Amino acid sequence: MSTLIFFAAAAVHRCHVVYLTTALFVLTLAVPASADIDDSPLAELHRQTWTTREGIPHNTVNAIAQTPDGYLWLATWEGVARFNGHRFRIYERSPETGLPDSGVLSLSLDGQGQLVVAGARGGVVITDGQQWLPLQRAHGQAMITHARMDRHDQLWLATQGGGVLRRRLGPDLETIEETRLLPDASAYWIAPDADGRVWVATSRGLLRASGKESVLFDAEHGLPPVPVLSILHGSGSDMLVGTENGLYQRQAEARSFQPLDLAFQDMAISTLLRDQGGAIWVGTVAHGLFRIAADGRISRLGTADGLPNNRVLALHEDFEGSLWVGTNGGLFRLREAPFVTYTRSQGLAGDFVRVVMPHSDGSLWIGTSEGVSRLFDGRIEPVTIDGSALTLSTLSLAELANGDVLIGTHSDGVLRWRDGRLLAVYDRGSGLPSNDIRIMIQDSRERIWIGTAGGLVRMDDGGMRVFTPEDGLPGNFIIALHEDSEGRVWVGTGFGLAGSQGERFEAISLLHLDEAMYVYGIHTDPQRGSLWLATDRGLIRFFPASGDMTMVGRAAGLPIDKLFQAVQDQRGGMWLTSNRGILRIDRENAHAVADGRADAVDYELYAEGDGMVSAQANGGAGPAAAWHAGRIWIATAAGVAAVDPDFLTRYEDSALPVSIERIEVDGRSIPPVARGFELQPGTSRIAIGYAGLGFVMPQRIQYRTRLDGFDDDWIFRGSQSIAEYTNLGPGTYTFHVSAAYPSGSWNDSEASIRFSIAPLPWQQPWFWIGVALAGLVMLAVLIQLRMRQLQRRAQLLHDQVNEKTRELKHQAQAFERQARVDELTGLANRRAFDEWLADAFDRTRKSGKTLCVVVMDLDHFKQVNDRFDHTVGDEVMRIVANVLRDHIRQGDQAARWGGEEFTLTFPDCHSARAARICERIRQAIEAVDLSGTASDLRITASFGISDSSHAETYTELVRQADQALYKAKEQGRNRVVQYGAGKPR
Repeated sequence: MSTLIFFAAAAVHRCHVVYLTTALFVLTLAVPASADIDDSPLAELHRQTWTTREGIPHNTVNAIAQTPDGYLWLATWEGVARFNGHRFRIYERSPETGLPDSGVLSLSLDGQGQLVVAGARGGVVITDGQQWLPLQRAHGQAMITHARMDRHDQLWLATQGGGVLRRRLGPDLETIEETRLLPDASAYWIAPDADGRVWVATSRGLLRASGKESVLFDAEHGLPPVPVLSILHGSGSDMLVGTENGLYQRQAEARSFQPLDLAFQDMAISTLLRDQGGAIWVGTVAHGLFRIAADGRISRLGTADGLPNNRVLALHEDFEGSLWVGTNGGLFRLREAPFVTYTRSQGLAGDFVRVVMPHSDGSLWIGTSEGVSRLFDGRIEPVTIDGSALTLSTLSLAELANGDVLIGTHSDGVLRWRDGRLLAVYDRGSGLPSNDIRIMIQDSRERIWIGTAGGLVRMDDGGMRVFTPEDGLPGNFIIALHEDSEGRVWVGTGFGLAGSQGERFEAISLLHLDEAMYVYGIHTDPQRGSLWLATDRGLIRFFPASGDMTMVGRAAGLPIDKLFQAVQDQRGGMWLTSNRGILRIDRENAHAVADGRADAVDYELYAEGDGMVSAQANGGAGPAAAWHAGRIWIATAAGVAAVDPDFLTRYEDSALPVSIERIEVDGRSIPPVARGFELQPGTSRIAIGYAGLGFVMPQRIQYRTRLDGFDDDWIFRGSQSIAEYTNLGPGTYTFHVSAAYPSGSWNDSEASIRFSIAPLPWQQPWFWIGVALAGLVMLAVLIQLRMRQLQRRAQLLHDQVNEKTRELKHQAQAFERQARVDELTGLANRRAFDEWLADAFDRTRKSGKTLCVVVMDLDHFKQVNDRFDHTVGDEVMRIVANVLRDHIRQGDQAARWGGEEFTLTFPDCHSARAARICERIRQAIEAVDLSGTASDLRITASFGISDSSHAETYTELVRQADQALYKAKEQGRNRVVQYGAGKPR
């Protein structure tokens, strides 16, 4: 393994730690042969990304953990972030936290469920989320890459360049005894096993410590002669070990390690996790994220599949089974969602889907604007004719009794398909009134009905007959066809509904129902014998026998007028498609509204946040939605979306944690405390904020509250996350809140807090006795005194508000600078750089000029810290920052990107010009005299350059510069390399 790779991996693991789950498993993947890697994304998992734009303090997420109360915690270079599913709360270096530095690398839980936080400058803190207890710093203030409590409540610290520290702690968590192992090594990961032993990944191999004995596993035990970076325990002695050169395993009782799969050869494995389903997730330093399924199949996710960055630093599976991934470019989450979308990237002929049709062979046919595809057994394949893929724009599909498929096109008529062969074509030349085919069915008498943009056609043994308004149809534009249980054919048009009457049709106007005209879909309700019509004004219930029809639309609470299709699931729900999302309503509730027994219909509206790439469902052709294989499939403007109705019931009985997060009393914030609080007399307004800690569908969490002493029963709050009370009388109250997912049951998981309001003097009995004795004269005096008291209180409150406003203003100014400036160098930090680069990139694209970005890394900077100390390293960083200030142009930007990396941005500048500037900077850094700081110390730097002519987005621009930097390192460091150039500059 080259020195370059060693220091790259070491730099990564200075900001790496993962909360390793304690579940035990048996590793069965024992074949070292290389398995095929599936580069296609994991299509059935919904992806979501958070960056500094969404509130994370830094895009490098070093570690992830979840505390028993349900909160998700993130370790970053700019502090710890607590996430409730909606908002991030940031904890930085401050007297409150006791952190000596905002750079946090490690999060883990102790035996009591408290969070162990560790990172830069040797800082270690234990917190329950409310109180923060700093512990003794690591020796020499070495950077802590991982901190972990073992089963004996001993604290283990993995440090960068300072070995492994084992501490025996006293009752107050003070250090009683400390032992150091491998003092000259770097350590990255600590993993206690089920037998009480502690395993540590180090730069010298895999260390096992038990009692006072320790054993080092290295090349003699089958591991490569490179640092070990990550560990994953199995049952007994089974384990996986990630190294800088591949993934290795040791099975029970085996003495040596073997490669797990040659697919990971030459990869640096940064983190490992086994999920609840038994799959193993593998995070790498430069190749993204891999999943090894229980059957040994390997899938990969990279930046092309939505991963923010291919450098994976942390993995964590939360209580609900979502996988959280910490990367160098932000937080990434993979989870199951109500909806799954299949697009061109999974093999569809096109993304604009118009029609879905289940086939009797178990497949699903999907018609798009660019051809037809079949989904069968999880695979998507093109529909072909004589070996060539069908690429016609398709609007409608229908299966015939013998399995043949009719393919209705936008402008080429109808194609009859069988086993990859074209049997017939029906178009204008064959007698169709239009080649624009909107809908087709075969009725119970095996007659074929074809709805076109120019009329309705029936084909049978007698030939072809065209129906027009002269035959009773309300219009020629046919968009829906349906046969009911009585064999009657119903036709939806752009001018209303029609039902067959022998050889004619009876037109039925819908204009009296909110001026409805378009009938996009027709669905039979077998329980009631009614038809549900999806129209441009809502959902209409129609009884063919009586002619009775009722609108369930906006007046009944539906948020959308235009509905395309209604599909019934097996749990009593109806799914309604529209251009603005998918609605789910209860069928019986809809009947109650139509009967007049209920005023409004309850609904759930699903959109992009629920797994759909686009919430725009398509209509006007079809079928545009269908029930197939336990799911409802929907044609959308960006793929075919599928929803599993049973998914919504998985979390109905889950105990959803809920937390009281903030309390405001008369506009003043007070911290929520378990023991409750007391309020002053005269308190007029109390606001209590809370959050349900669920991450599967956080936007759909519903709440109910009860204030004992005020409410008689629970108050349903919907998705409102704050409860306000005004003018409560004196007394003692207890506030309760519980949370649930939609259709879920309210469970015993709730949060509560007790508070009391002291009475004002006139709210106590003795006061009224005094008033009665004093008489009218005293009453006047008391009123006068009261007025003066109120004036004094008002003045005091006014002064306090002004003073607090000044304090908050000063504090906000200080926080703003701290959030945007690197404390050590005085340069802009990563957050400020990201914001500036995004704005500069947009301005550059609009102006047509060129923006150049440079990523600079100090060569072998780790050796500075190892040979000297962090004080010398800090002074070197400040000197380099001054060199950058002296050499950049007016208008250029310099920032500290993190660690020993810096970024430079040159507006209106091409790579060649930037290379000349960087060369001057490189020479200036190389020439810096550091003898006053440390003897025999010399530093150099490597530069990677890219400009906006090579990139479509600013994130791609930074990634290209980063790639050029890696190329500079591969070519020997201390040089300038442009992205796309073959030789250094």
